[in-house]
Order: sequence, then C-alpha cells, then structure tokens
Amino acid sequence: MATIRHWAVALAATGLIFAAGAAHSQYASELGKLAPEALKGGAQPQPAQVKQVAPDLYFFWNDGSSNALFLATDEGVMVVDTQQHPADARRLLGLIRKVTDKPIRWVVVTHPHGDHYLGNPAFKAEGATIVSQRDTRGMMIKYYKDEVQRRQDYFKRYNLDRSELQMVLPDVTFDTRLTLHLGGRTAELIHLGPGQNPGDTLIHFPHARTLFLGGPFSRRNWSNYSFTPSVENWIALLRKAAAMDVDIFIGGHGDVATREDVLEYAQMNEDFLKAVKAGIAEGKNRDELADTIKLQQYSHYRNYHRMRGWVYALHHLLTTGKPMAAYP
Repeated sequence: MATIRHWAVALAATGLIFAAGAAHSQYASELGKLAPEALKGGAQPQPAQVKQVAPDLYFFWNDGSSNALFLATDEGVMVVDTQQHPADARRLLGLIRKVTDKPIRWVVVTHPHGDHYLGNPAFKAEGATIVSQRDTRGMMIKYYKDEVQRRQDYFKRYNLDRSELQMVLPDVTFDTRLTLHLGGRTAELIHLGPGQNPGDTLIHFPHARTLFLGGPFSRRNWSNYSFTPSVENWIALLRKAAAMDVDIFIGGHGDVATREDVLEYAQMNEDFLKAVKAGIAEGKNRDELADTIKLQQYSHYRNYHRMRGWVYALHHLLTTGKPMAAYP
C-alpha cells in the first residue's frame, strides 16, 4: 500500500446527515444554469465539459460516456473516477490543469465498471494514491480482463492504444466509511451496502452540499444489472441517498440531477423488478419476458433500446440468485 501523504485520513465517526427541512444552498438555485436542457427533459448529446458546481468542486460531463468529479484545493486535487482509457484520463487531466496546477493527491474509484477506472494508469503516473471500497478492488481483480474485452469496439473506434491498458488497483481500501481532508475541504466516502454493485461508494462533499453517487445512479440512463446482487438493496440505497441533506446529485452517467431524479430512478428499478417478477411467476422464460416487458414510461432513458439485455440479466439474478456477471 502506498504511504498516505498530504491528507489527513480517518474513519468518519459521524453518521449520515438526512434532510430535515434544510434550506437550499445558493448552488442548488444554479442547477438550471448548469444543465438547463438536461433538467427539463431527456438527455441531449453535448461535448465533454467541466462545470463548477461549488467552490473547489468541478464536474466533468462527457455525454455518452462516464462522469468524473474533481476537488481542486491549494493542497492538491482529488479525482473521482478516471474514464475508460488512459488517453481519456489524460484529456480529463488536461481539463483539470486549466483549473489548477496542484498535484493529483488522490483518486477514488466508485465502482468496478471499466469505464470508471481503466484510466487509472494516467493518474497513477501523476503520483496519485488510489482508493476504493474493499469489494470494488476485489471485483476489479476478478473482472478486469472482461472489462477490457467488452470495450474493444470503443478502443478501435477512437484508435486508442490498447498496450497502454494495465490493471492499476487501489492502494487503499475501506469497508463502510472513510473521510478524507484536503485543503480545508472534506470528502466523505460512504458504502451503504450493495447497490448496483457490491462495493458501491457514494461521496458526500459537505461544503458543496453535493452527493456523487457513482454506479447506483445515472440520470435518465438505463441501468446495468450485470454485477447487481440485489435490486431491492439498490432501490433502498437510492432512497437513502435521496433523503440526504444535500442539494446537488451527480451520477455515474448523465448531467447534474435533482432529488426527484434520484427518486424516479429508484421507481424505475422498482417497476422493472415488479414486471420481471410477475412474468417469472406466470412461468415466462427470459425471451418471453423480453418480448412483453416494455415500460414505455422510461423509453426516454438512454440505453432503453438495450431492454432485452437488462431483462436477461435480471431474470438470471432472480432465478439463480446470482448476478449475471456479464454484459448482455
């Protein structure tokens, strides 16, 4: 494990702060300016961009790919998720350098999907110490080759050098909670149990009244169930997250979101779960389910066209008790 430098790191002693009629911060009132179209309707393709959502906190949004976040302080930078290739990570690093020239101190990996951590080598080369929840590190080891393989078309499409890919694992892991301090700012890493993935990590930035949800939430972007151990737990996690006393929610994909978006996402998962359970109870096989389950109320979600694959994955989970562990 790498030596921890520059940051004061301690297991948090306090519990989650849940909403109790707290007033919205000044940044919540700016949400419409940050993402006017995305907040009013379905996601619209837009180029990669960096948006400042609060003092020292910046959101990297690349519509159609994965999100990242970075905290830039006088003592250094913390990056959350690193994209799906070192070249993508270097692009992110270039955008960070437009904000600050301070060293990259830490990288946090929120979950074990390759489009959120295959860029790790670029940030490791900058001297960053990488952190994840314990189960996320284990999943990265187990499924690294699969995550690389399923992105071959992406690498070919953008002429990305696959020889740059290497498994760069977290140096530091935690179980349920870890609090990081940098430049007078605090980041609370929270594991509420399995959600979309066994080791899902939420990151709360108290000064910014912002919650980064990583894997369990993607604004109006259909879910991936390949590693999901329990959809019921996932739904509960989302509702706990929505109850937190924050104003700004950001997921692993999609633009800046609201509390209502997170609750809608929980409802989408609940509706999908009920539909698949009902079909199984009627004796339908996975193809019969895929032919009949439509959930048109969510047809505006990105990746809705992959509904058949999501049905296969959830059918597998409910009939075997095990995640599909492959992307349908």
